[in-house]
Amino acid sequence: MAKHVKALFISDVHLGSRESKAGELATVLGEYLPETLYIVGDFIDGWLLAKKNYWPSSHVKLLNKILWLINKGTKVVYVTGNHDEFLRSYEKLDFGKLVVVDEVIVEDHLIIHGDRFDSVMHASRTLAFVGSYFSEAMKTISDWFGAARKKLRLPSSNRTKNFRKKVFDSYVATYQALAGYEKALAQYAEEKGCHTVICGHMHKEADLKIGEIRYLNCGDWLVNNSYLVWDDNGITIHNKKDDGKSGAEKKHKRGHSGL
Repeated sequence: MAKHVKALFISDVHLGSRESKAGELATVLGEYLPETLYIVGDFIDGWLLAKKNYWPSSHVKLLNKILWLINKGTKVVYVTGNHDEFLRSYEKLDFGKLVVVDEVIVEDHLIIHGDRFDSVMHASRTLAFVGSYFSEAMKTISDWFGAARKKLRLPSSNRTKNFRKKVFDSYVATYQALAGYEKALAQYAEEKGCHTVICGHMHKEADLKIGEIRYLNCGDWLVNNSYLVWDDNGITIHNKKDDGKSGAEKKHKRGHSGL
C-alpha cells in the first residue's frame, strides 16, 4: 500500500538522456501517495532533446505514474531548471493539480532549482554544456565496457559503476566549490525570509546547515537516485539502491531532521 506523506521532492531526472533512471523513479513514486510532488527542475533535458530524439518506454512509464498520482489527488509543482528553461518563457502556469513556476515558498521553505546561483555556468555557457554531456559520455564508456565483458563472457562487476560514481561525485564537488553554490542559495533563502532552501542542479544529495539556513539538495536520477520525503519526521533524504530492488532501502539524515 502506498505511504501517505506530506510531500516528495525530486530533481534532475533528465528525461531524454540515456542515463536517466526514469523506470526506477516510477517504481519509487508508486510506493508513495504525497499531498504534493515537487519536481525541482531539469525533469526534461531540453538541451539533449534538441540534439537527438531519445524517449524510451521507461520515460513514458514515469509520466504515466505522475498522471496516476494526479488522478489520486496529488498536486504536482514543477519548478523549472536550466535544462527545461523553455518553460520559463511563460508566466506561472496553473492547471489546477499541475503548476509550473520558477520558484515557490512553502511554509518558509524556498524551493528552487538553483541554476541562477551557479556562477561557473553563467561565466561560461560552454563549460555548462560540457558538464551536461559528461554523464552521457560516462554512460557510453560504461556500456562499451559492459558489452566487451559480455562478449568475453567475463563475470559482471560493479567496479565500473563505482568508478563512474566516484568520478562524478569528485567532479560535482569541485564544480560546486568553484561556483560558491551552497552559500549563494542560503543567502538568497535568508533574504526571502526562509529557514530552508530545497534545490537541485548539482546532482548530489545534501543536508547541510549554512549559517541559520538549512540547505537540502534533492540529488539526481542519473547517478545517485535520491529524493526527499516530507512526513511527520520532517524532511529526510532517501536513496534507491541501483540494484534492481524496489523501495527506499537506504535512508539517512544529516543536519537537523526536524522542521
